[in-house]
Amino acid sequence: MYYFYIIGKTISLFLPRKLAYLLAGCLATCQYYFSKKDRDIVINNLYPIIEDKKKREDCARKVFINFAYYLVDFFRYSKLNKRFVEKYVRISGLEFLDEAARAKKGIIAVTAHLGNYELAGAVTSLAGYKVNAVALSHKDKRINDFFNKQREMVGVSVIPASIAIKRCFSILRNGQLVAFLGDRVFSGSGVAANMFSRQAILPRGPAFFSVKTQASILPAFFIRENKNFYHLIFEKPINTKEPQTEGDIVKEYSLVLEKYIKMYPDQWYLFQPYWISGN
Repeated sequence: MYYFYIIGKTISLFLPRKLAYLLAGCLATCQYYFSKKDRDIVINNLYPIIEDKKKREDCARKVFINFAYYLVDFFRYSKLNKRFVEKYVRISGLEFLDEAARAKKGIIAVTAHLGNYELAGAVTSLAGYKVNAVALSHKDKRINDFFNKQREMVGVSVIPASIAIKRCFSILRNGQLVAFLGDRVFSGSGVAANMFSRQAILPRGPAFFSVKTQASILPAFFIRENKNFYHLIFEKPINTKEPQTEGDIVKEYSLVLEKYIKMYPDQWYLFQPYWISGN
């Protein structure tokens, strides 16, 4: 896989962006048709969201294609700059981020495997905000280093999930931002939440740190509006002023996750079974 990423980055940087998208889209379409296991998992994950079988299968195919575009964007970080952001990215809700920053209690940004979550951190960093992202480490050190170097290239500091607790406390107490993927547990414990009349296990990290530090939880999403343009959205912070349990907080941001996944199911990139078995 390491060499796949190296080749992908080389091609993505060599070709114009539109051509890189075209090639990536063709390869992703082949992957959709030839990888039955991955295709079936994505279709099953979409089952509670899209009732019609044909529409669900078409959406699953688009998931593969949009994920390929996401990778092209990630590989092209060395070309990312403020001029690109001004031309291609629309930003909404920045006042919510500024308000949370002024409180100086730290900011917990919660997003999903939706749109281009990596680019969300990069663009926020280029906008002048210090971004720290909790990320699951890859087993292959070469791949892990590759991903971290790409993120650091655009000013995003990586916090390995294995040592996140101490680092996150320190960062939040300094009033900085920590970004979490809030829709999937890959390690550690989670909290059951209802989404689309099903149950899923969501990570407890954002709620845990919010309860302990009173840091604001700010839902944020980076959506591809079409092939070439994007929309970075900061939602209104979740109320953490009143005493709340971790479960209460997870329930609140799960509703926001559900809202955005429902609007953009073809940009929801989860290639592992999502729903709790038996629901």
